[in-house]
Amino acid sequence: MANPYQVPQPPRQRSPWKTILIVLGVVLVLCCAGAGFGGYRLFKGVQEATEPARTAAETFVTNLENGDTDAAYGLLCKATQSNYTVQAFKDGVAKQPKIRSHSFGGVNVMNYNGKTSATVTLILTDDSGFTNRHTFPLVKDDGQWRVCGQPY
Repeated sequence: MANPYQVPQPPRQRSPWKTILIVLGVVLVLCCAGAGFGGYRLFKGVQEATEPARTAAETFVTNLENGDTDAAYGLLCKATQSNYTVQAFKDGVAKQPKIRSHSFGGVNVMNYNGKTSATVTLILTDDSGFTNRHTFPLVKDDGQWRVCGQPY
């Protein structure tokens, strides 16, 4: 039986630290999630900007590897096509060592005064086994990435 003369104890004061730590934990999780999402969007934005230029350069080189110079010529920009006839391009490619394989080296897309251009670096391996880093300049012609300048 409880002592009727016993004074009830005041309720124990809760430490504010538990609440503070919970709030800080939630803020930390939200910040990390926001940073992760922002990083993902940045990565996707860069990939969407660079992937078409990379694909155009790799398609050009794959056509050269397969001996399809007509298809490769079709991927040249208008300015370069005006400097080389199809036959001159074929003759120029025939004088070069045949590309056996290639791998990706890097891509850079630039927008300067409204003109979009890119450089794509590919590592080319020829039939002799020699490896060469070649940078392909590209421009957007009618909305499509095309190899421009000295093609190969």
